[in-house]
Amino acid sequence: MSLQPGAVNLAKQDDIARFGAAPYEYFEVLRQQAPVFWNPPPEPQNPGYLPCPGFWVLSKYEDVALASKDHERFSAWENSVLWTNVREDPAELAAQRAGLLGMDPPQHTQFRRLIQPGLTPRKVADLEPFIRGHAQEVVAELTEKDQVEFVFDVAAELPMILLCQLMGVPQDQRHEYMRLGNKAASFEHNPEFQNDILELYLFLDEVVKSRRDALGDTMLSKYLDGEVDGRHLTRDEITQFFLTLSIAGHETTRNTTAHFVRLMDEHPDQKALLLEDLDGRLPNAIEEVLRHSPPVMQFCRTATCDIELRGVTIPKDDKVYLSYVSANRDEEVFDDPNRFDIARPNADLHLAFGTGPHFCLGASLARTQLRCVLGELYRRLPHIELAGPPTPMNSVWFNGLNAMPLNVCPVSSK
Repeated sequence: MSLQPGAVNLAKQDDIARFGAAPYEYFEVLRQQAPVFWNPPPEPQNPGYLPCPGFWVLSKYEDVALASKDHERFSAWENSVLWTNVREDPAELAAQRAGLLGMDPPQHTQFRRLIQPGLTPRKVADLEPFIRGHAQEVVAELTEKDQVEFVFDVAAELPMILLCQLMGVPQDQRHEYMRLGNKAASFEHNPEFQNDILELYLFLDEVVKSRRDALGDTMLSKYLDGEVDGRHLTRDEITQFFLTLSIAGHETTRNTTAHFVRLMDEHPDQKALLLEDLDGRLPNAIEEVLRHSPPVMQFCRTATCDIELRGVTIPKDDKVYLSYVSANRDEEVFDDPNRFDIARPNADLHLAFGTGPHFCLGASLARTQLRCVLGELYRRLPHIELAGPPTPMNSVWFNGLNAMPLNVCPVSSK
C-alpha cells in the first residue's frame, strides 16, 4: 500500500479498516515526513454523534510525551479528550468533565487523590491473591473446552470480576454490566449509542444509590466519602466518573490479554523463548505487547494558545491527537520498532498507559492482572493456538479485537 501524508483520515472507520489493524504503516510515514500533521474533518460523518472538527496529529514519541505532560497548553478540560467537538453539546461537555479523563490539574489531581491510595503497588499486592485465584478459575474453565471465543468469553472475565469487586457491583450483575459497557464503548459503530450510554448511566446510578449507605473499602466508597474543595461529590458526579471507568476499565486489559495470545501465536520463536522461563520473561513480554500493540489508539487535547511545534503552528482551540500507537514505534526511541521482541531492553518506555498527570491510575493493577492470567494460561495450556484469524475492532479509538477463536490444547491431552 503506497502511502503519503493525508492518504488516511484517522477519524474515519473505513480508512482504519483498510489496514485490518491499527494503521502502523501510515504512522511511520507521518513520523518521517509530517510529524505534526493536520487531519481534516471526515466526510461523511456519523450522524449519531457530534462532528469531528479535524485535528493535528502528533506521531513522534517526544511530542506525544510533551503534550501529555503540558496540561496548560494541551488541555483535556477545554473540549474533552475525544476528537469530536464536544463544545457543541454543553451537557456532553459537562459529562466528559465529570470524569478524570476530562479534567486538568489542579482539579484532576484532587479527584485522583480520592482513589489513588487504593491503587498503590502495596495495595495491589494485597489484591494479588484475589486476582490470582480468579485467574486460576478462568483458566480452569478453559481446560474443559476444545475451542473458545477468547476475547469476550475469556480475556474479558478477569477485568470485569475485579472491576465489580473494586466498585462494589454485585458479581451476579457482572455480565449485564459488561454487556452495557461494551455497547457504550461501541459508539463508533452504533447509531443508538446515546441510548446505550443512558442505559449504562442508569445501571451505575442504581449501584451508587444502593451503595451510598453501605460500608466497605471499595473505589466507590472512596468517592462517596471523599471531598473535593471541602464538599462531598454529587451523585451525578460519582455516576459520571464510574461511567467513564466502566468503558476504559476493562477494554484495555481485555485487549492486551488478547493481543498477547495473538502475538505469541504469530511469533512462535518468541513464544518458545517465553516458555523457556515463563516467570522470568513474562513481565517484560507484557511490556513489549503493550508497546507493540497498545490497546488505546489515541486521546486528544485542545490547544489553549497558539503552539509552535517542529516548525508548525497549532492554532488556539484546535484539537491535538496524541498517537500512542505511533509513539510506541518511534525509530528514535525503539530499535527496529516493528519487530516483536519480548527481550527488548527498553520495552517499558512505551506510552500505552500515557504519561504526565493522566498516567493511568490502574497501571499497576493492570500489570498484575495480566501477569496472573497470562502466567496461569501458559502454565496450564502452553499449546493454545488460534483457530482462525482474529476479527479487528476497526476503531478510531481502541486498538482491539472483537473476536478471536482459540483452540484449547491441555497438556494432559498431549
